[in-house]
Amino acid sequence: MKKYLYLLLLILAPDVFTQTPAFRPPAVPLVAHDPYFSIWSPADRLWDAETVHWTGKKQGLHSMVQIDGKAYRLMGSRPSTTAPLTQKSVTVNPTQTIYVFGNSAVLLTLTFTTPMLPED
Repeated sequence: MKKYLYLLLLILAPDVFTQTPAFRPPAVPLVAHDPYFSIWSPADRLWDAETVHWTGKKQGLHSMVQIDGKAYRLMGSRPSTTAPLTQKSVTVNPTQTIYVFGNSAVLLTLTFTTPMLPED
């Protein structure tokens, strides 16, 4: 009886068994060259916290963009008086981390790529 119940569930609701949760690493790699030179984002949004070395020591990177005369923060928590641009997504790949930001006027992509590619 249980076999048929599982089979029926598989047929009626296949997405329940195939969905995987979104991947969110504990820290997102930005600059990953070697153990002595690497910078990571420990926050869910790139502008929520200061970037750090893998040891946790602050290695602050900051980035801002000006859109239609108004400044927005992209990376780093300072200056806190400047509003952040909405982060739409983050994708972590083996050699790249890709952030997408945007508002009604612009869609901006920041791509961090490791300098250790085989053809380099």
